[in-house]
Amino acid sequence: MDLLKKHIGQILIAVVVAVLGVFCGVLPYFAIAKIVENIANGNIEFSNYQILILVVLGGLFGSIVFHEISTLISHNLAFRIIEDERKKLVRKISRLSMGEIEKRSSGEWTQFMVETLNKMEQPIAHVIPEVVANIMIPVVLVFTIFLLDWRIGIANLVTLPLGVVFSFLMMGGYEEKSRAYQQAAKNMNTTAVEYIRGIQVIKAFNKSASSYEKFVDSVNENRDSMLNWYLSICFYMTAAMEILPSTLLFVLPVTLFLYMKGSISIGVLIMGVLLSYASYKPLIKAMSHLDTMANVRVVTDEIKSIMNLPELERVNKSYKINTYDINFENVSFGYSNEKKVFENLSFRAAEKQLTAIVGYSGGGKSTIAKLIAGHMNVDSGNIYIGNVNMNDIPLEKNMELVTYVSQENYLFGKSILENLKFAKPDATIEEIENVCKKASCHDFIMSLPEGYNTIVGEAGSNLSGGERQRITIARALLKDSPIVLLDEATAYSDPDNEAEIQRSIDTLVRNKTVLMIAHRLSTIVHANKIIVLANGKVEAEGTHAELLEKSETYAKMWKSHIGVNKQLEVL
Repeated sequence: MDLLKKHIGQILIAVVVAVLGVFCGVLPYFAIAKIVENIANGNIEFSNYQILILVVLGGLFGSIVFHEISTLISHNLAFRIIEDERKKLVRKISRLSMGEIEKRSSGEWTQFMVETLNKMEQPIAHVIPEVVANIMIPVVLVFTIFLLDWRIGIANLVTLPLGVVFSFLMMGGYEEKSRAYQQAAKNMNTTAVEYIRGIQVIKAFNKSASSYEKFVDSVNENRDSMLNWYLSICFYMTAAMEILPSTLLFVLPVTLFLYMKGSISIGVLIMGVLLSYASYKPLIKAMSHLDTMANVRVVTDEIKSIMNLPELERVNKSYKINTYDINFENVSFGYSNEKKVFENLSFRAAEKQLTAIVGYSGGGKSTIAKLIAGHMNVDSGNIYIGNVNMNDIPLEKNMELVTYVSQENYLFGKSILENLKFAKPDATIEEIENVCKKASCHDFIMSLPEGYNTIVGEAGSNLSGGERQRITIARALLKDSPIVLLDEATAYSDPDNEAEIQRSIDTLVRNKTVLMIAHRLSTIVHANKIIVLANGKVEAEGTHAELLEKSETYAKMWKSHIGVNKQLEVL
């Protein structure tokens, strides 16, 4: 109802038009009954049938026209509501922490944003106008039959209680089983997305779809939940659908008996039989939407579960940033209910200097970058940008202040130009070419068939890892934020283009506050300060030369790094 309140006018129009359509579909029964009555009474003048024939044709034509108009209105409304909900949910997701987002796989989010929301179309476009109309008309017809003769009316109601009983039996546990089926379908779709994305690995190890156990299990689960649902309601649904409209089993003998006794006229007999036959047909059509109605709560509950997720907490206060150094003061953070990544972490990254963070995998290095980028809230403690607590900076402003270059190097499946303009939509082609030259990617872009208009493919799949990295760095240069976070920005570079990528990074970080996370220690030997992170704590900090002397962990990491480089040189 919350979704529909502001569209109540259109909904009422769709319902009224749908009622008119169903009413037009019933009109021919009245006309045909009158035609048969006239024939039975020996009236063979064609002029007496012209209006009745027009009523039949008009009813059939009106039924089609009004149904189409109602469907057009309700579908237009449905797709507008789905559009609004998608936009609302996208805005909501943009305010969620990365921790919340990463709790669901990309396949789950895809399933939700596309298929789950599309399931709103059926209840809005069909259930609301059609079910209301198809319930109202039987009520009117049953009332009309009682007006003809109360005995025929009672005979017409005999099948109703039994049909309703079977309908209620069918609905027992219907929603729970529907929910289980929806969850199984979601799991299958999520696993299918994972399977397709991992197809290269599956082929590399000579695995087939049948040997991918997780995928097979999800398909079987989807099949079993669907069969469990439908088999559990099959008997009751069939019984309800067959018994409810079987009114003639009782109405026909009753009307014939009354006619032979002289209690009713031939016209009442014919009208009673035809209206009885038509009375529950619309109700059966309404019952065909039970599946859709059962899904309504499943869909709305899922939408509510997303809308109720906690957002990144920011208090809009007046502030003025005087410097762009970064200070962690007793910061603690953990993902969900897991063990804390770090507790009471404190360090400082000076303005316009390069501060590097090193340490073994899982030590919280990337988490630090995500916290500064505003992707998550800290559990306790404070992060300051200059003199201002990050909690007092609006999220949009935080994003403007910080450029985050991660190891993922994600590009959208658009042209290179469009990907670069994500950083600055109003950038001129001259500005874009200038930053691409600084990022050492202009030449290879111009060598592509369409130059800057070349489509990069899904996630940049048409480009090499090094090319994606350089375009990502060019995008960061175009944004020109005072704070730059480099999270393993050279992780996927090969020896041939590592030097070019490093030159691009040198250009990017000039006169910026830079926090760099790196496994390749050779890339940070000239850093102003290196912080060694171990078990969520700052073990040591200083320059490269100082840490070789005073940090056993750093010295060990440097020794391993040099050893690996020597082995590569030999190879």
